[in-house]
Formats: sequence, structure tokens, C-alpha cells
Amino acid sequence: MTSTLAPPFAIAFQPIVDVETGLTIAQEALVRGRAGQSAGSVLAAVPLPDRYRVDADIRRAAIEEALRLGLPATTAALTLNLYPGCVSHPEYGVRRTADDAAALGFPMDRLVFEISEMEAVEDPEALALELGALQRRGLRIALDDVGTGHARMPLLMAWRPDGAKIAREVIMGLDLDPQRLEQVRLTLAQLNSFGLVPVVEGVETVGEMRALRAMGVRAMQGYLFARPGVGVLPVPVVPDGAA
Repeated sequence: MTSTLAPPFAIAFQPIVDVETGLTIAQEALVRGRAGQSAGSVLAAVPLPDRYRVDADIRRAAIEEALRLGLPATTAALTLNLYPGCVSHPEYGVRRTADDAAALGFPMDRLVFEISEMEAVEDPEALALELGALQRRGLRIALDDVGTGHARMPLLMAWRPDGAKIAREVIMGLDLDPQRLEQVRLTLAQLNSFGLVPVVEGVETVGEMRALRAMGVRAMQGYLFARPGVGVLPVPVVPDGAA
């Protein structure tokens, strides 16, 4: 069975790196237009009734592309973005993607779903129950964009994800802004109190990297290490000064 992903879409990958060891922890699958358009612009062009179907098609296409590029032979997991409302959808939810992965032969222990910021979480407690049930079936689910977006902290209070990602909007320029630095420090402390090891995305400068590293962050993602690549699994490069 081949992917039903529409021709205008392409799959890009961007690595998450352990800046202490230089190892790639995961490759995040990102949808792009054929001319390089961003995920936001591509998904905004999808009619609302087709949103979840296209989202499921993108996830399957990402698994197929990851297999084609040999991701299971690397150290990396594959992370897939997921609309909150799509979690338990009977046709296009997590279970469909898990079935797709099994049918394609992708190892389930290398698959991580990220709850996307692209949609509001209207009932965090109900979503938390659904996510917990999926985790008990062996699926790994992480929380994206902690500190921004729609009801992320209420969801974190009701549910224990397998990972958490702090957005660029939170960390941008933290090395030059004491107030922002303290905000990040408090966010990291909160995640640590929940027993979560954070990933920080959108790291673009050596100063940001060093400030995060000084606070104990090892897992990072951003243009500083590698830009998203179509047709490749980008290899991150960690600048000097991370250790």
C-alpha cells in the first residue's frame, strides 16, 4: 500500500541532538510544500473537513520516507506531529498511524508522537485520559511547545507525557535577556518536578546554546545544528562550547 499524500506535499526531517555526545536523538518529520513552503502555510490550505485525513496521510508518508532513508539503522527515533483532536479519531487517529507503522515494518519503540500546537485543546482532562490510555498500550507521546500555545500547562498538569519540548518563542535570545533567562529556568524546574527531560527547539545562536547548556539542557533542535532537509536525514553539527 502506498501513501495517499497529495503531490504538493513533501516530507522534511530536522534532527534533535544531544549536544554533549553529538548523537542524534530523533528526527522530527515536518511537512513542506514542493517549493519549500512552511508547514503552517501548507496545512492552512487544507479545507477544514480534510484536515485530519491529510494529517494521517502526512504521518504515513513520513514513516515511509524514514524507512526509505534508513532511519531505523541510526540512533534516532522518528517524531510525528499530531493534532490534539486527531488523537482518538476513529479513522485518522494515533491507532491508524500505529497500524500503518506495523504494516510497513517500522519499529514502534522508535516512534514518538508530539501533540501539536496547531489546534486548541478544549478539554485537557479528557485528552489526558485518552493519551494515558494510548501510552498504556505502549505508544510514546510527547508534549510540544511547553510555555506557549493552547492550554499546554493544564494538559501537563493532568497527564505525564513521555517527553516535553520547549518552543523557540520561550528561549529566543535568553542569553541576552535576564528576565527571559529566569522564565526558562522556571519552566525547566517545572518540567524537572514532573520527571521530564526537556528538548529545546529553535536554538539558533551559540549564546542560546551555551545558556541552555549551563542550565543542564542537553537535547536541542534548531538551525544552529541543522536545518530541515527534504530527501535526507540531516546530520547535526554541534559548535564548540556545548560541553
